[in-house]
Amino acid sequence: MRDLVATDDFDKLPEKYRDRARAIKARVAEIDGLMKPCDASDTRAAVLRMAGQFRDQPEIDHAEMAGEFLAACRDLPAWAVSEAASDFLAGRVDNHTGQFMPTCAEFAKRARAIMTPFLSERAALRTEASKLIDRAREDHKRHLIEMERQDPAVRKRVAALAEAATAGAAKRQGLPRIAMNQAEQKRIDALKRPRQDISKLEQTKIVKGRS
Repeated sequence: MRDLVATDDFDKLPEKYRDRARAIKARVAEIDGLMKPCDASDTRAAVLRMAGQFRDQPEIDHAEMAGEFLAACRDLPAWAVSEAASDFLAGRVDNHTGQFMPTCAEFAKRARAIMTPFLSERAALRTEASKLIDRAREDHKRHLIEMERQDPAVRKRVAALAEAATAGAAKRQGLPRIAMNQAEQKRIDALKRPRQDISKLEQTKIVKGRS
């Protein structure tokens, strides 16, 4: 876990984040345990299992083949090596005819593919662990800011700054009401359309029907 996040960073997390932090740490430790490289005997056992069922590649040198398998699998865990051999023997590997021994490259590629889900999970945990620490830091900053805002001295200082910033500025004035003389009012009234006082109610179908 040390390469994911610093130990002291996890120890400084607030309590509400520590449960998830402990779960991440425990799961990463499990995955790291699964990735322990195998012994040479594990690779030999897998090769012998396949050699008993598959035909040799043409013009193969058994000693050279054994050395290449050991080199290709030296950083792979024992369970991945064993699972890869089982996949070849069970015909679960695409593009393998099931007749000849796989090459060391084919075998190692299959073993690494089996490991991929665990490595992807570990990478996701790395990202989550980093975000967990960042989120805790942001929460702490917001808490400090809120505490500062509630401080009466700070609020008084902010009010004084606001007052100083607006000092000397012209105050907003309402629009002055323009008085209109009688002659101007008559001119405007003359431009208005005359209103018809005759009701149009008598022209409706309902009223006409009654009559």
